[in-house]
Amino acid sequence: MSNTIHSLMKSTALCSLLLSAIPAFAQESANEQLREDESDEIIVTATRQSEGINKVPLSVSALSRETLDSRGIRDFSDVIRQTPGVTLDKSNTTTNISIRGINSSVGAATTGIYIDDVPIQVRQLGYGGGNAYPVVFDLERVEVLRGPQGTLFGAGSQGGTVRFITPQPNLNDLSIYGRAELATTDGGGISGEAGVSVKGPIASEKLGFAASGYYRRDGGFVDRISSFTNQVVDKNSNSNESYVARLALTWQPSDSVTITPSVFHQKIKANDSGESWERFSNYDDHVFRSANQVQESSDDRFTLAALNFSVDLGGVDLIGVGSYFDRSQEFVQDYTTFDQNLFTGVNSLPRFPEQRAPSDFLVAQKNWTGEVRLQSNQSDSSLSWVIGGFFSDAEQTSIQMVTDPYLPVYLFGGPRPVPGFSVYDQNAVSKDKQAALFGQATYKLTDRLSATAGLRYSRTKFQIRSIAQGFVVGPLVDDRGVQNENPLTPKFGLNYQATPDTLLYASASRGFRVGGYNPQVGTFCGAELAAIGYPAGRPTNFKSDSVWSYELGAKSRFGGRGSVQASVYQIDWSNIQQAVSLNSCGFQFTSNLGNARSRGFDLQVEFKPADRLTLQAELGYVNAKFLETVRGGPSATAPFVSKGDHVLGAPWTISLHGQYDFDVFGKAEGGYFRTDFDYRSKQTSLPAFLNPANGAIDTALSLPPAVTYWSARLGARPGNFDVSFFVNNILNKATWTRRERASNPNEFFRREVIKPRTIGITASYRY
Repeated sequence: MSNTIHSLMKSTALCSLLLSAIPAFAQESANEQLREDESDEIIVTATRQSEGINKVPLSVSALSRETLDSRGIRDFSDVIRQTPGVTLDKSNTTTNISIRGINSSVGAATTGIYIDDVPIQVRQLGYGGGNAYPVVFDLERVEVLRGPQGTLFGAGSQGGTVRFITPQPNLNDLSIYGRAELATTDGGGISGEAGVSVKGPIASEKLGFAASGYYRRDGGFVDRISSFTNQVVDKNSNSNESYVARLALTWQPSDSVTITPSVFHQKIKANDSGESWERFSNYDDHVFRSANQVQESSDDRFTLAALNFSVDLGGVDLIGVGSYFDRSQEFVQDYTTFDQNLFTGVNSLPRFPEQRAPSDFLVAQKNWTGEVRLQSNQSDSSLSWVIGGFFSDAEQTSIQMVTDPYLPVYLFGGPRPVPGFSVYDQNAVSKDKQAALFGQATYKLTDRLSATAGLRYSRTKFQIRSIAQGFVVGPLVDDRGVQNENPLTPKFGLNYQATPDTLLYASASRGFRVGGYNPQVGTFCGAELAAIGYPAGRPTNFKSDSVWSYELGAKSRFGGRGSVQASVYQIDWSNIQQAVSLNSCGFQFTSNLGNARSRGFDLQVEFKPADRLTLQAELGYVNAKFLETVRGGPSATAPFVSKGDHVLGAPWTISLHGQYDFDVFGKAEGGYFRTDFDYRSKQTSLPAFLNPANGAIDTALSLPPAVTYWSARLGARPGNFDVSFFVNNILNKATWTRRERASNPNEFFRREVIKPRTIGITASYRY
């Protein structure tokens, strides 16, 4: 409780300091500025060139800073929840994005994650680790590009790309943005935040800056208890804190040259896991409890240093970016019941109150990337084009250490615990190197019809060294492997500008992700490997998998009252990288198994039926299923995947939004009320792990339920301020989004649920 009070006091003090420190400059009121911003079309850089979103011939969702604020979006999960055709599977150790049904929990990423022009996605090396995502505060916008982006964004953008665009320094005018918030969660802790962002000139028209700082504390709602006494050990244990700082400078030595160095630092600390144990929780009464023997804390921090430059060569821009991304993610998982269950098969709680078996993870990234491109900048030309080169050298380290002092006691009847007894100790270091040349051009065949063609050629090299030892490994394993490929990723398209406000387009594009190498597994796995057809051990290399996507789309704006974006697609996914689990020993390997096809559509509509009323809707449908039956090994008795099995994911994603502006404080439209409703449907078609044809299934497992999330906000804009009261999860549903067994092969279940009803106040300032 003292920590909660201390954090609340700190947050309150920061809020007060922020709001009192911002001067009340005389300028156009914030609500007038906001209405002007909303009336303008969002400019995106999805094609590496600045274009209005309704002129871009691909399916894009773009959330501006104003939209992020008005919808109360605070983290990446909120972004995904309001983006059609996209879902996020998130645990306390991993994240897995699915765009149009393309997702994977092994190997290289299927979705590219970018901060501006810098890729930061992570490869799954071991049994933990997920992408880093910028906290949603000092962002110009977030762009979600659906479908493969292999030509312009390369490997890892197989399903699509998510781009976090940061604000650039201003060489002429001073601008200030500040935001503070306090909130309380039903049955949980206090949350609060404070942040400020400032942009302005140092030397007018020559040197400018953009600087920001931000702190947020999210209160927890899951109590960790002792499984022996049922007493609370840590109340609201799943709290976390976020710290963000960013500084960018822009130097313009001449009208044609711009140079921008920047540094972005972020740290997120989680006190404990948000998973609750079903046997100790009462979800109808909003009682969430876990009985982990080990506190599952985490510390995820990164620093991104980048240097961008642009040179106007007269009709052509030369653009370059170089970056260094340094990330360290440390976290702990409780393996106490996992170890005991795996080795004894006894479905029980730990036998000793002091028994602890922590699994300590470290995932580190050190990425060097560079890109140089030339691109046309004459909007009236019949030919627009971009050509460039890309290089990256990404080193990744994955360390896992599992210690269980009591394993010799319960397994061998030892007289006493053995301090530091090693169950599993792995250190894997990999390098992903890529060099690529790419180009894309659009040519106007007529005033209305244009054709697009693009191609990327890449040289990729993956190498890994993995050292493993410990009880489950047997003799020490020191294994190395290399995998090389030279993929081509083309794109073709036709675009028809039916009217100045209506665009029709068709495209075909290819995406891929690089393959890899399976390090040697423990000796205890030999019997199961032999049984499925690998008597000499696991298969070593696995190849890249790829997709071909075919899309038809339309975009239109109508009468200044709204806009619509719609697309239908088919994606053919070949040689899918999938994990084959070896249940007898707790290991797995990756293999190219089968093909799948995803079909669906997405629709985004904005409409203003009246001057003061704005309505928005986003709808997505995904139907992704496997096209053939495959087995996990040459002599496996049961299929690994059967023809017709569906890829796991919500088929329907729906988001509805409405805002009504009204007069207050004697000002026209100085107040507003808005509401946002998000829905993810339940999947009814069987995925592979629930299909009885694929062998014995766990009948206690079930598909995720439909998820609904409803929020509302009532606010007013006095002067340059915006003050609002909000309620998130109005229905206060404790719907689970992730449910899994706590260990293998048999044990109780744990759930990840959406955060209970949260009520709070937000104050922001714009100048």
